[in-house]
Amino acid sequence: MEYRQLGKSDLNVSVIGYGAWGIGGEPFWSTEGETSSIRSIEKAIDLGINFYDTAPVYGFGYSEELLGKALQSKRKDVIIATKCGLVWKKEELKAIRKRATRESILEEIELSLKRLCTDYIDLYQVHWPDEDTPIEETMNTLLQAQKEGKIRYIGVSNYSVAQIEESLKFGQIVSLQPMYSMLERDVEQDRLPFCIENEIGIICYSPLASGVLTGKYDENTKFKDWRGQGIIGNFTGEVYVSHIKKVKKIAEIAQKYEKTLAQLAINWLLHQQGVSTAIVGVKTPDQVEQNMGAVGWEISNNDLKGISGILEEGC
Repeated sequence: MEYRQLGKSDLNVSVIGYGAWGIGGEPFWSTEGETSSIRSIEKAIDLGINFYDTAPVYGFGYSEELLGKALQSKRKDVIIATKCGLVWKKEELKAIRKRATRESILEEIELSLKRLCTDYIDLYQVHWPDEDTPIEETMNTLLQAQKEGKIRYIGVSNYSVAQIEESLKFGQIVSLQPMYSMLERDVEQDRLPFCIENEIGIICYSPLASGVLTGKYDENTKFKDWRGQGIIGNFTGEVYVSHIKKVKKIAEIAQKYEKTLAQLAINWLLHQQGVSTAIVGVKTPDQVEQNMGAVGWEISNNDLKGISGILEEGC
């Protein structure tokens, strides 16, 4: 396993991170059950994955609880990243709201610490920007928690350059977590260059475009989960059809290396400048092992050019 420094921190994260969204289950995903989920975490530890990313909203606390149970005995050997800023009154998708106020964050930290069975969080990230709350209030609250030793480093997720710049006026941000994959490259326009210049680590979420880059789906697939509700990503219409056409062509390149499409997609992402780690969602130990096939090899320059040509088609 390769490890990279995360921004201006002393956190050396595995280039493949464990994405714990999937094991949280409802309202976003189905799961393989608690036993399989915990075994997948244990397998990740065995294979050298030290970065575990979750959030309270993943299964309304269930994802954090599973990680707490599985990682408690390995706490000093792992880096736990969780988030704040999404709250709910009922355990249903439509009840989730953005809230990054002082009162809410201080409450969320305590709940996360309890669920994760730890007395500190390595990386605490604002999940989505709350435009109704001043960034100064959010940052000052996080800095207080940092001073108290409850969190080690502060990160943000889904922030714009302007929002990161505003945050930096009040304290250090060590990471940005954006959606980034072969099929979702908006971050390259401004946020990626900004983060490189300011030594802010990039933690890529959805590196497989929520499954599209596994090659399991086609033009006729109808998603019945959150992907069919237009929340994030493109899973319907002309953009989705265009994605599928590109995926089929890129899959042919993966075959040359005797790799899966997913392994090629992760490898490609890890070779993009500024990327610290790709958090890949898994539910089973077998999926963890499959992801390991994404590291330890190189895509040739000719094939990188070929991939770029495919990705730019129709742009």
